[in-house]
Amino acid sequence: MEHQIKILVAALTHQHTNHLVLTHVKELHFENKHLTILVDNAGPLHELSSPELDEHLRKGLEKVYGTDITYELKLMHPGHHTTERQKKIPHSTREYPKRG
Repeated sequence: MEHQIKILVAALTHQHTNHLVLTHVKELHFENKHLTILVDNAGPLHELSSPELDEHLRKGLEKVYGTDITYELKLMHPGHHTTERQKKIPHSTREYPKRG
């Protein structure tokens, strides 16, 4: 799988898009000319989905897979947006200081 990601990265000409794909795309799944791109974090997913970066991503995908490729970006583990601090102190037991 890493090999396919590296091929895609080599086809991307926009530096920021290149960096996001290289560091945050973890898997590519093909199904009948449809590509699902799994991203490890919501921030990079939203950046890659923005109109500007999506255009660069689409051009790179077309270079590698042809113009008839369709694709979508998804979180690798949806619902797992916990930080290291939240793992140590669960939401249900966190106490907030009183104001006033």
